[in-house]
Amino acid sequence: MFCSPLFLGIILLNIEFDAANRVFGFLDSIEGLYLADIVFSLMFILPLYLFVFALRRKREIETLVSQAGTDSLTGVLNRRRALEILINEVRRSHRSGSPLSLIVFDIDHFKLINDTYGHPTGDRVLQQFVRSVGQYVRSYDYLARIGGEEFMLIVTETDGDLATDIAERLRLQVETESFGLDRAVTASFGVSQLRKGESYADLMHRTDERLYWAKNEGRNRVVGPSAGKS
Repeated sequence: MFCSPLFLGIILLNIEFDAANRVFGFLDSIEGLYLADIVFSLMFILPLYLFVFALRRKREIETLVSQAGTDSLTGVLNRRRALEILINEVRRSHRSGSPLSLIVFDIDHFKLINDTYGHPTGDRVLQQFVRSVGQYVRSYDYLARIGGEEFMLIVTETDGDLATDIAERLRLQVETESFGLDRAVTASFGVSQLRKGESYADLMHRTDERLYWAKNEGRNRVVGPSAGKS
């Protein structure tokens, strides 16, 4: 019922303008000249376009994934990604029996640096701090920024004593580094080795306690498993 007027209109247009013959004539005129070229071009260009689009999309996704796990200021891992890695490393250590240690450290009196020199200078200190300690981070360890001026180093395949030595090297590196200020920049460190059956949260809590002791005992020092504390 509703289609009858449409069909009638098409028939009238065809009679008036000879539309069907015009359309078929146009197709006949390009068939020999352009149709093969158009089809060939589409067969070549379309897959190439799809490939380039897919490659670009893949790179965009990789960039987003990388940014999601990276601290935007310093370029090291952020807290969320570091905790994911720490959880996995704790599980792996319990399964394999291999040692795992954790170093938590922060810059001493960093708020004073921000208040005295301004936040842009504080940001520059953070960036240089990461570059400085990054020289001593092994390829199979993980450095992360987990707070404003607080950092974490997940030290794989390493017991507490060796991790304490690594922390001491980091401390000395920071202490002797020139940050372009009229005062020295130092850092305090807490070190712990994963215990049998211990969770990642307990390991972090114990390491945070040792960092607190390091700061309470005067800062610019390392407190590790051999410090005679829990």
